[in-house]
Amino acid sequence: MKMLARSLITGALGLAGSALAAEQPEVAAVLAELKAFEAEFGRFKQESDLELEHIKAVSAKEQAALRERLQQLEGAEHRRLHTGQAESIASNTGNIAANAEAIADLQSATDHTWLILCGALVMFMQAGFAMVESGCCRAKNVQNILMKNLVDVCVGTMCWWAFGWTLAYGIAD
Repeated sequence: MKMLARSLITGALGLAGSALAAEQPEVAAVLAELKAFEAEFGRFKQESDLELEHIKAVSAKEQAALRERLQQLEGAEHRRLHTGQAESIASNTGNIAANAEAIADLQSATDHTWLILCGALVMFMQAGFAMVESGCCRAKNVQNILMKNLVDVCVGTMCWWAFGWTLAYGIAD
């Protein structure tokens, strides 16, 4: 029995040794790859440290330039945000007359536009009244009703021309 146990143990050790021998090249390859990654990581770290130092140096130069410019601006005694005030005030007073004329023209144009719009609405109202009245009477009286509405528009226009304009807009100077 001891013999059998010894042979089993030696066989198991032989198998383990041969398996270990077969895995050794793979382990060595993985270790070599790991060392290559460590070397590459070290190189990247060194490059990033150099780049960081370069960025810090450039930033320090820019900050020094900005501090110098700030000192120059603080030292300026005659700093003003707006220069030539007298000239700008003079040009603004010259623009007042031009602006007043433009406002007067706009007011006149607005008045005339409103007059035309209201006149068009009155004419459409007259046409509507003519349709309502002709629809509410017998067919033989329609011509008479339409003639009365036409005379109403003509007399109303003449009265507006004679009196209404003056009452609405006043007499021109």
